[in-house]
Amino acid sequence: MSQSPITQVSPENDLCVPQGIITQASESKFIIGTKTEELANKSTPAKNISISTSNTSTTLANVEEPSLPASQKSPNNTATQRPPPRSFLSLFFCCTWGAGAMINDVDRADNATTAPTSSTPSGTVSNKGITKKPTTSSTTEPEKSAQDSLPVIPEPIPEVLIEEVERKWLLDPIGSEHTGRKCLVLDLDETLVHSSFKMIHQADFVVPVEIENQIHNVYVIKRPGVDQFLKKMGEIYEIVVFTASLSKYADPVLNMLDIHKVVKHRLFRESCFNHKGNYVKDLSQLGRELRDTIIIDNSPASYIFHQNNAVPISSWFNDPHDTELLDLIPFLEDLTTVDDVMMVLDSYNEAH
Repeated sequence: MSQSPITQVSPENDLCVPQGIITQASESKFIIGTKTEELANKSTPAKNISISTSNTSTTLANVEEPSLPASQKSPNNTATQRPPPRSFLSLFFCCTWGAGAMINDVDRADNATTAPTSSTPSGTVSNKGITKKPTTSSTTEPEKSAQDSLPVIPEPIPEVLIEEVERKWLLDPIGSEHTGRKCLVLDLDETLVHSSFKMIHQADFVVPVEIENQIHNVYVIKRPGVDQFLKKMGEIYEIVVFTASLSKYADPVLNMLDIHKVVKHRLFRESCFNHKGNYVKDLSQLGRELRDTIIIDNSPASYIFHQNNAVPISSWFNDPHDTELLDLIPFLEDLTTVDDVMMVLDSYNEAH
């Protein structure tokens, strides 16, 4: 720690007790005795103080020290004097380990020493100590109390931190057009469509996908009744397509599949939770009430966390006579009127 331009403390022993304290004011320095000398002279007030200043002759010109008998004069006129009373500068010493004990000893020395009498001129040197002008304490104490009384205004929390504290949901807040609707989560592959890298002559559309700097065509066929199913569900539900596929494949597929523009949210593999090697779709992270959320998926591992929210469906590959999507429409229409879909689906899944 760098030395302060106001105070300087130099260690004396392993306990970090300062050896000498120098308080600088204007051009004068009052050399305060060491703690060892202070304790040694604690019972008997010191008789002299050494003052070092750049204009000593002018400072001491008007000082008349009382004459002492020859027997009481010290051969060495460098005896140390007790420290002056504590000032606000002593607060700086509290940041040094051991400074608190030193200050307490100074206070006890102040109480044990007789204070200068009122006949002692203010601002002069006497054999009892140095008396400071009352204006010194009267000017510093109000400043100190004013600083202590200043209200502590907490710093405002940055908006970035507020955003980090707020929970991040997978879905945006529900729009006004879907207020009051339940949320229907749909899987993509083998639920709504089937895709293959092998050429399918009757493919409904072909999606080019770049893999390792090479373009590969993905052939996609739609499950029978998917267009009618999406149109009807879009009228009564908030539709979310949640797939474990990569977005560079699933996004263009949905662009061609959603001809009625009813899919309001798209979630891909990065939104899944990897549980024991399976991509699980955690419905609790959507930002929707679970009692109002339904998922339709051909893979039970995808909704293992929320089985009471699931409507199972078989995997579809190429059966042109499949009718499962159309068969689910009446049941899903009925679910829009219940208070808690989880209670209904629990009984439904047990029966099936």
